[in-house]
Amino acid sequence: MNQIKDIIRHSEHTAEVVIESPSIATSARAGHFVIIRFNKECPRIPFTIVDTDPVLGTFTIIIHKGARLTELIRSLDVGYEILDLLGPLGQAFDIKNYGTVICSGDGAGFVPLIPVIKSLKQAGNHVVAILSEFSEKTSCLRSSAEMYADEIILSTDEDETVGHVSRLSKEMDVNLVVMTGPTQMLKKIADSTRRDSIPTLCMLNMVMLDGVGLCGICRVMVDGQRKLTCIDGPVFDAHHVDFDQLQNRQRYFV
Repeated sequence: MNQIKDIIRHSEHTAEVVIESPSIATSARAGHFVIIRFNKECPRIPFTIVDTDPVLGTFTIIIHKGARLTELIRSLDVGYEILDLLGPLGQAFDIKNYGTVICSGDGAGFVPLIPVIKSLKQAGNHVVAILSEFSEKTSCLRSSAEMYADEIILSTDEDETVGHVSRLSKEMDVNLVVMTGPTQMLKKIADSTRRDSIPTLCMLNMVMLDGVGLCGICRVMVDGQRKLTCIDGPVFDAHHVDFDQLQNRQRYFV
């Protein structure tokens, strides 16, 4: 149990890891995540569940741009026994046929969108994916999106990404925007889509310690109410999130 069955190394800081866990493989849905402690020296780290194989009893995570985890990535190999594994955690994404959906995320923050893009496309949606901060370091994520998205748009910074979302909102009938990434970019996109009356969801990537709502570090204000990303999220209505308060909190932990 909790054994690494396969590992694909994209770079010294990026690896795709397939882990054996039949219970997670059969119950996880798009939007769910796990918290892993690889060994006694490693902290508890949240990872998006990017894919599952219920038949083989495995699920996949991506360790992306994990510069602080370079030594850990080097130590991982097929057969490695993971010390602690908790999941699936969080609330699953509400997958249905919305119509045309824009999925926008930055480099490392694009990872949570991969299972959402796949599930939305399988539900019959027309999916446009925007990969911000595109560079050689993030190119390994492009192929994951291209497998399912109808269109891929690459941008080099957050202002260009916000511009793409605004432009597409005027050029086509967009039914939903789903976004991840830095808080300031999320706020800018939310302001833009609010003006255009386009429903918008944000997938928050927060610092977490336990993943079950005890530490409170991942709290966020939504409609004036305190929510915890680990148990109430990670998906929230972006038009009701207090991004200013969120950014102030993140300064204490990032």
